[in-house]
Amino acid sequence: MIKDSTSRLSAGSGILRGMSTADITLDEWLHFDQRAAAATAEATARQVGGVVTSVHLHEFAGRTAYNAIVEVNGRPFAFVPGGHPQLGFDPESWTPTDEEVLSYLGSYRALDLFPEYADLEPDDRAEARVHQTDSTVEEIREHIAAITSRPHTAHLKAFLAATHADETGMSEVPLDHPIITALIQRWKPGYQELVDDLILPETDTGTHGRVRFDPDGRPTAAWLAAHTTYDTITDELARTGRRLPTPDEWEHAYAFGARSLFPWGDRMPTRWLEDDNTLVMPDGVRVATASPTLSGLHMAQNSYKWELTADRREVRGADCGGAECGGEPWFAKWLIQANSYRDPEQDDFVAQRPHTRGTLVRPVIPLD
Repeated sequence: MIKDSTSRLSAGSGILRGMSTADITLDEWLHFDQRAAAATAEATARQVGGVVTSVHLHEFAGRTAYNAIVEVNGRPFAFVPGGHPQLGFDPESWTPTDEEVLSYLGSYRALDLFPEYADLEPDDRAEARVHQTDSTVEEIREHIAAITSRPHTAHLKAFLAATHADETGMSEVPLDHPIITALIQRWKPGYQELVDDLILPETDTGTHGRVRFDPDGRPTAAWLAAHTTYDTITDELARTGRRLPTPDEWEHAYAFGARSLFPWGDRMPTRWLEDDNTLVMPDGVRVATASPTLSGLHMAQNSYKWELTADRREVRGADCGGAECGGEPWFAKWLIQANSYRDPEQDDFVAQRPHTRGTLVRPVIPLD
Protein backbone atom coordinates (compact mmCIF):
# COMPACT_ATOMS: atom_id res chain seq x y z
CA MET A 1 0.00 0.00 0.00
CA ILE A 2 1.25 3.47 -0.86
CA LYS A 3 1.77 5.36 2.39
CA ASP A 4 2.97 8.75 1.17
CA SER A 5 0.16 11.07 0.04
CA THR A 6 2.44 12.84 -2.45
CA SER A 7 3.21 9.51 -4.10
CA ARG A 8 -0.50 8.81 -4.26
CA LEU A 9 -1.22 12.07 -6.00
CA SER A 10 1.54 11.70 -8.56
CA ALA A 11 0.53 8.15 -9.35
CA GLY A 12 -2.37 9.35 -11.52
CA SER A 13 -4.47 6.44 -12.70
CA GLY A 14 -2.25 4.08 -10.75
CA ILE A 15 -3.20 5.75 -7.51
CA LEU A 16 -5.20 2.80 -6.23
CA ARG A 17 -2.74 -0.01 -6.89
CA GLY A 18 -2.46 -2.17 -3.81
CA MET A 19 -4.95 -0.17 -1.77
CA SER A 20 -8.68 0.19 -1.25
CA THR A 21 -10.71 3.26 -2.07
CA ALA A 22 -11.86 3.04 1.55
CA ASP A 23 -8.40 4.24 2.64
CA ILE A 24 -8.53 7.56 0.78
CA THR A 25 -8.68 10.48 3.19
CA LEU A 26 -10.41 13.83 2.82
CA ASP A 27 -7.07 15.66 2.94
CA GLU A 28 -5.86 13.62 -0.02
CA TRP A 29 -9.14 13.97 -1.89
CA LEU A 30 -9.07 17.76 -1.63
CA HIS A 31 -5.69 17.69 -3.41
CA PHE A 32 -6.72 15.26 -6.15
CA ASP A 33 -6.72 16.32 -9.77
CA GLN A 34 -9.35 15.24 -12.29
CA ARG A 35 -7.40 12.12 -13.26
CA ALA A 36 -7.00 10.87 -9.70
CA ALA A 37 -10.62 11.61 -8.82
CA ALA A 38 -11.82 9.77 -11.93
CA ALA A 39 -9.60 6.77 -11.14
CA THR A 40 -11.08 6.64 -7.65
CA ALA A 41 -14.60 6.83 -9.02
CA GLU A 42 -13.99 4.00 -11.50
CA ALA A 43 -12.43 1.76 -8.85
CA THR A 44 -15.32 2.44 -6.50
CA ALA A 45 -17.89 1.71 -9.20
CA ARG A 46 -16.25 -1.64 -9.94
CA GLN A 47 -16.28 -2.51 -6.26
CA VAL A 48 -20.02 -1.89 -5.80
CA GLY A 49 -21.26 -2.88 -9.24
CA GLY A 50 -22.13 0.66 -10.23
CA VAL A 51 -21.50 3.09 -13.07
CA VAL A 52 -19.67 6.42 -12.86
CA THR A 53 -22.03 9.14 -14.07
CA SER A 54 -20.04 12.26 -13.18
CA VAL A 55 -16.68 13.43 -11.87
CA HIS A 56 -16.77 17.20 -11.65
CA LEU A 57 -15.35 20.10 -9.68
CA HIS A 58 -17.97 21.52 -7.32
CA GLU A 59 -17.89 24.90 -5.59
CA PHE A 60 -19.63 25.59 -2.30
CA ALA A 61 -19.27 28.78 -0.26
CA GLY A 62 -15.90 29.62 -1.76
CA ARG A 63 -14.39 26.13 -1.45
CA THR A 64 -13.97 23.59 -4.24
CA ALA A 65 -13.67 19.81 -4.38
CA TYR A 66 -14.28 17.03 -6.86
CA ASN A 67 -17.57 15.21 -6.63
CA ALA A 68 -17.54 11.63 -7.89
CA ILE A 69 -21.05 10.33 -8.53
CA VAL A 70 -21.57 6.59 -8.90
CA GLU A 71 -24.96 5.21 -9.89
CA VAL A 72 -25.89 1.95 -8.17
CA ASN A 73 -29.12 0.24 -9.24
CA GLY A 74 -30.33 3.47 -10.75
CA ARG A 75 -29.61 5.61 -7.69
CA PRO A 76 -26.81 8.23 -7.52
CA PHE A 77 -24.27 8.00 -4.70
CA ALA A 78 -21.40 10.39 -3.96
CA PHE A 79 -17.94 9.22 -2.91
CA VAL A 80 -17.14 10.54 0.58
CA PRO A 81 -13.47 10.14 1.56
CA GLY A 82 -12.60 9.17 5.10
CA GLY A 83 -9.62 9.92 7.31
CA HIS A 84 -9.35 11.37 10.79
CA PRO A 85 -11.49 14.51 10.63
CA GLN A 86 -11.90 16.90 13.53
CA LEU A 87 -15.61 16.99 14.25
CA GLY A 88 -17.80 18.74 16.80
CA PHE A 89 -17.73 22.42 17.66
CA ASP A 90 -16.01 24.44 20.35
CA PRO A 91 -18.16 27.53 21.06
CA GLU A 92 -15.32 29.13 23.00
CA SER A 93 -13.57 29.68 19.67
CA TRP A 94 -16.58 31.55 18.29
CA THR A 95 -17.97 35.01 19.02
CA PRO A 96 -21.43 36.12 17.84
CA THR A 97 -21.99 39.34 15.95
CA ASP A 98 -24.17 42.07 17.42
CA GLU A 99 -27.04 41.05 15.13
CA GLU A 100 -26.70 37.41 16.19
CA VAL A 101 -26.79 38.41 19.86
CA LEU A 102 -29.95 40.46 19.37
CA SER A 103 -31.62 37.64 17.46
CA TYR A 104 -30.73 35.22 20.26
CA LEU A 105 -32.32 37.66 22.73
CA GLY A 106 -35.59 37.56 20.82
CA SER A 107 -35.36 40.18 18.09
CA TYR A 108 -37.13 39.27 14.86
CA ARG A 109 -35.66 42.23 12.97
CA ALA A 110 -32.08 41.15 13.69
CA LEU A 111 -30.72 38.90 10.92
CA ASP A 112 -33.88 39.60 8.92
CA LEU A 113 -33.34 38.23 5.42
CA PHE A 114 -35.83 40.60 3.85
CA PRO A 115 -34.84 44.23 4.61
CA GLU A 116 -37.08 45.42 1.79
CA TYR A 117 -40.05 44.56 4.01
CA ALA A 118 -38.56 46.04 7.18
CA ASP A 119 -41.09 48.86 7.41
CA LEU A 120 -43.95 46.38 7.73
CA GLU A 121 -42.95 45.39 11.27
CA PRO A 122 -41.69 47.42 14.25
CA ASP A 123 -37.94 47.38 14.88
CA ASP A 124 -37.56 45.34 18.06
CA ARG A 125 -33.76 45.40 18.30
CA ALA A 126 -33.67 48.10 20.97
CA GLU A 127 -36.12 46.10 23.05
CA ALA A 128 -33.92 43.01 22.76
CA ARG A 129 -30.79 44.97 23.65
CA VAL A 130 -32.29 45.82 27.05
CA HIS A 131 -31.84 42.15 27.97
CA GLN A 132 -28.17 42.05 26.97
CA THR A 133 -25.70 41.64 29.84
CA ASP A 134 -21.98 41.00 30.23
CA SER A 135 -22.72 37.27 30.37
CA THR A 136 -24.90 37.09 27.25
CA VAL A 137 -22.11 35.90 24.95
CA GLU A 138 -21.14 33.17 27.38
CA GLU A 139 -24.80 32.19 27.68
CA ILE A 140 -25.00 31.86 23.90
CA ARG A 141 -21.87 29.71 23.85
CA GLU A 142 -23.33 27.43 26.51
CA HIS A 143 -26.52 27.12 24.47
CA ILE A 144 -24.58 26.14 21.35
CA ALA A 145 -22.52 23.64 23.36
CA ALA A 146 -25.73 21.96 24.51
CA ILE A 147 -27.02 21.36 20.98
CA THR A 148 -23.82 20.46 19.13
CA SER A 149 -21.49 17.50 19.36
CA ARG A 150 -18.33 17.97 21.41
CA PRO A 151 -14.98 18.41 19.61
CA HIS A 152 -13.41 15.05 18.84
CA THR A 153 -11.33 13.21 16.27
CA ALA A 154 -13.22 10.65 14.19
CA HIS A 155 -11.66 7.67 12.44
CA LEU A 156 -13.57 6.97 9.26
CA LYS A 157 -13.27 4.85 6.15
CA ALA A 158 -14.43 6.28 2.84
CA PHE A 159 -17.99 5.41 1.84
CA LEU A 160 -20.68 6.06 -0.73
CA ALA A 161 -23.71 8.09 0.38
CA ALA A 162 -26.92 8.66 -1.56
CA THR A 163 -26.92 12.19 -2.95
CA HIS A 164 -30.51 12.66 -1.74
CA ALA A 165 -32.25 11.23 1.31
CA ASP A 166 -35.66 9.58 0.96
CA GLU A 167 -38.71 10.10 3.11
CA THR A 168 -39.20 6.81 4.89
CA GLY A 169 -42.31 4.72 4.36
CA MET A 170 -43.05 6.37 1.02
CA SER A 171 -44.07 4.26 -1.97
CA GLU A 172 -45.01 5.59 -5.40
CA VAL A 173 -48.50 4.66 -6.57
CA PRO A 174 -50.57 5.30 -9.72
CA LEU A 175 -52.58 8.49 -9.92
CA ASP A 176 -55.75 6.42 -10.16
CA HIS A 177 -55.17 4.77 -6.78
CA PRO A 178 -58.43 5.23 -4.79
CA ILE A 179 -56.79 7.13 -1.94
CA ILE A 180 -54.87 9.35 -4.33
CA THR A 181 -57.92 10.20 -6.43
CA ALA A 182 -59.68 11.27 -3.25
CA LEU A 183 -56.74 13.48 -2.32
CA ILE A 184 -56.62 15.04 -5.77
CA GLN A 185 -60.23 16.13 -5.32
CA ARG A 186 -59.12 18.24 -2.34
CA TRP A 187 -56.64 20.22 -4.39
CA LYS A 188 -57.34 23.95 -4.74
CA PRO A 189 -55.83 26.36 -7.26
CA GLY A 190 -54.03 28.36 -4.59
CA TYR A 191 -52.00 25.34 -3.48
CA GLN A 192 -49.77 25.40 -6.55
CA GLU A 193 -48.37 28.72 -5.39
CA LEU A 194 -47.06 27.23 -2.15
CA VAL A 195 -44.84 24.31 -3.12
CA ASP A 196 -44.72 21.99 -6.10
CA ASP A 197 -44.45 18.95 -3.84
CA LEU A 198 -47.73 19.22 -1.97
CA ILE A 199 -48.41 17.24 1.19
CA LEU A 200 -52.15 16.81 1.41
CA PRO A 201 -54.14 16.03 4.59
CA GLU A 202 -54.46 12.57 6.11
CA THR A 203 -57.21 10.37 4.77
CA ASP A 204 -59.86 8.82 6.95
CA THR A 205 -57.84 5.60 7.01
CA GLY A 206 -54.81 7.34 8.49
CA THR A 207 -52.64 6.73 5.44
CA HIS A 208 -50.64 9.74 4.37
CA GLY A 209 -50.73 10.72 0.72
CA ARG A 210 -48.58 13.02 -1.33
CA VAL A 211 -49.36 14.36 -4.77
CA ARG A 212 -47.07 16.41 -6.96
CA PHE A 213 -48.68 18.92 -9.33
CA ASP A 214 -47.32 20.81 -12.30
CA PRO A 215 -47.68 24.62 -12.43
CA ASP A 216 -51.08 24.26 -14.08
CA GLY A 217 -52.42 22.11 -11.27
CA ARG A 218 -52.29 18.78 -13.07
CA PRO A 219 -51.19 15.85 -10.87
CA THR A 220 -47.96 14.28 -12.12
CA ALA A 221 -46.95 11.77 -9.43
CA ALA A 222 -48.26 10.39 -6.16
CA TRP A 223 -47.08 8.48 -3.12
CA LEU A 224 -48.52 6.81 -0.05
CA ALA A 225 -46.75 6.80 3.28
CA ALA A 226 -47.30 4.44 6.16
CA HIS A 227 -45.70 4.27 9.59
CA THR A 228 -42.59 2.13 9.89
CA THR A 229 -39.98 1.46 12.58
CA TYR A 230 -36.27 2.06 12.93
CA ASP A 231 -35.59 -1.69 12.96
CA THR A 232 -37.59 -2.21 9.78
CA ILE A 233 -35.69 0.58 8.05
CA THR A 234 -32.26 -0.76 9.01
CA ASP A 235 -33.23 -4.34 8.16
CA GLU A 236 -34.40 -3.31 4.69
CA LEU A 237 -31.15 -1.44 4.09
CA ALA A 238 -29.05 -4.37 5.31
CA ARG A 239 -30.72 -6.72 2.84
CA THR A 240 -29.28 -4.62 0.00
CA GLY A 241 -25.83 -4.20 1.55
CA ARG A 242 -26.55 -0.70 2.76
CA ARG A 243 -26.91 1.01 6.10
CA LEU A 244 -27.53 4.36 7.75
CA PRO A 245 -24.59 6.76 8.23
CA THR A 246 -23.15 7.02 11.70
CA PRO A 247 -23.51 10.46 13.33
CA ASP A 248 -19.81 11.06 12.66
CA GLU A 249 -20.15 10.05 9.01
CA TRP A 250 -23.13 12.35 8.58
CA GLU A 251 -21.36 15.30 10.16
CA HIS A 252 -18.18 14.62 8.20
CA ALA A 253 -20.06 14.51 4.89
CA TYR A 254 -21.91 17.73 5.76
CA ALA A 255 -18.92 19.76 6.95
CA PHE A 256 -16.42 18.19 4.53
CA GLY A 257 -13.45 19.66 6.33
CA ALA A 258 -15.06 22.93 7.44
CA ARG A 259 -14.22 23.64 11.08
CA SER A 260 -16.63 26.58 11.21
CA LEU A 261 -20.06 26.61 12.84
CA PHE A 262 -21.77 26.07 9.48
CA PRO A 263 -20.52 24.40 6.29
CA TRP A 264 -20.36 27.85 4.68
CA GLY A 265 -18.57 29.61 7.57
CA ASP A 266 -19.16 31.01 11.06
CA ARG A 267 -21.78 33.62 10.29
CA MET A 268 -25.52 33.43 9.88
CA PRO A 269 -27.03 34.70 6.60
CA THR A 270 -28.21 38.29 6.44
CA ARG A 271 -29.90 38.35 3.02
CA TRP A 272 -31.87 36.01 0.82
CA LEU A 273 -31.96 36.78 -2.89
CA GLU A 274 -35.32 35.42 -3.93
CA ASP A 275 -34.66 35.53 -7.67
CA ASP A 276 -32.08 32.75 -7.51
CA ASN A 277 -32.70 31.36 -4.00
CA THR A 278 -29.28 32.43 -2.75
CA LEU A 279 -28.27 33.19 0.83
CA VAL A 280 -25.80 36.02 1.39
CA MET A 281 -23.43 36.10 4.36
CA PRO A 282 -22.12 39.29 6.01
CA ASP A 283 -18.75 38.80 4.26
CA GLY A 284 -20.42 38.53 0.87
CA VAL A 285 -20.15 34.75 0.51
CA ARG A 286 -23.17 33.36 -1.35
CA VAL A 287 -24.74 29.93 -0.98
CA ALA A 288 -27.43 28.58 -3.30
CA THR A 289 -30.10 27.04 -1.09
CA ALA A 290 -30.74 24.17 -3.51
CA SER A 291 -27.05 23.43 -4.04
CA PRO A 292 -25.45 20.27 -2.64
CA THR A 293 -22.82 20.77 0.03
CA LEU A 294 -19.14 20.47 -0.88
CA SER A 295 -19.37 16.67 -0.65
CA GLY A 296 -22.02 16.59 -3.39
CA LEU A 297 -24.81 15.63 -0.98
CA HIS A 298 -28.07 17.50 -0.51
CA MET A 299 -28.27 17.82 3.29
CA ALA A 300 -30.09 19.86 5.94
CA GLN A 301 -32.26 21.68 3.40
CA ASN A 302 -35.57 21.40 5.23
CA SER A 303 -35.88 22.06 8.98
CA TYR A 304 -39.00 19.88 9.13
CA LYS A 305 -37.25 16.74 7.86
CA TRP A 306 -34.53 15.20 9.98
CA GLU A 307 -32.27 12.34 8.94
CA LEU A 308 -31.89 9.08 10.81
CA THR A 309 -28.40 7.86 11.70
CA ALA A 310 -26.91 4.56 12.81
CA ASP A 311 -27.61 5.72 16.38
CA ARG A 312 -31.37 5.33 16.77
CA ARG A 313 -31.40 8.12 19.36
CA GLU A 314 -29.67 10.69 17.20
CA VAL A 315 -31.08 12.50 14.17
CA ARG A 316 -29.31 15.18 12.17
CA GLY A 317 -30.08 18.07 9.86
CA ALA A 318 -33.39 19.32 11.30
CA ASP A 319 -35.52 19.74 14.41
CA CYS A 320 -38.78 18.51 12.82
CA GLY A 321 -39.95 22.10 12.44
CA GLY A 322 -39.68 23.02 16.12
CA ALA A 323 -38.00 26.40 15.65
CA GLU A 324 -40.06 27.27 12.58
CA CYS A 325 -43.42 26.28 14.04
CA GLY A 326 -42.49 27.80 17.38
CA GLY A 327 -41.99 31.19 15.77
CA GLU A 328 -38.38 31.46 16.91
CA PRO A 329 -36.15 34.32 15.71
CA TRP A 330 -33.60 33.68 12.96
CA PHE A 331 -30.79 32.74 15.36
CA ALA A 332 -32.58 29.60 16.53
CA LYS A 333 -33.60 28.67 13.00
CA TRP A 334 -30.07 28.90 11.60
CA LEU A 335 -28.45 26.90 14.40
CA ILE A 336 -30.30 23.84 13.12
CA GLN A 337 -28.00 23.95 10.09
CA ALA A 338 -24.80 23.95 12.13
CA ASN A 339 -22.35 21.22 11.13
CA SER A 340 -22.55 19.56 14.54
CA TYR A 341 -26.18 20.27 15.39
CA ARG A 342 -27.99 17.61 17.35
CA ASP A 343 -30.92 17.92 19.74
CA PRO A 344 -30.35 15.84 22.89
CA GLU A 345 -33.88 16.61 24.09
CA GLN A 346 -35.22 14.55 21.18
CA ASP A 347 -33.25 11.39 22.06
CA ASP A 348 -36.02 9.40 23.75
CA PHE A 349 -38.71 10.71 21.41
CA VAL A 350 -36.76 9.70 18.32
CA ALA A 351 -35.80 6.29 19.71
CA GLN A 352 -39.36 5.30 20.59
CA ARG A 353 -41.54 6.83 17.86
CA PRO A 354 -42.65 5.18 14.62
CA HIS A 355 -41.34 6.93 11.52
CA THR A 356 -43.23 8.23 8.52
CA ARG A 357 -43.09 11.19 6.14
CA GLY A 358 -40.78 13.92 7.36
CA THR A 359 -38.19 11.37 8.49
CA LEU A 360 -35.38 11.02 5.98
CA VAL A 361 -33.23 7.98 5.26
CA ARG A 362 -29.91 8.31 3.40
CA PRO A 363 -28.49 4.92 2.38
CA VAL A 364 -24.75 4.43 2.77
CA ILE A 365 -22.67 1.79 0.98
CA PRO A 366 -19.54 0.89 2.98
CA LEU A 367 -16.33 0.38 1.00
CA ASP A 368 -14.17 -1.42 3.56
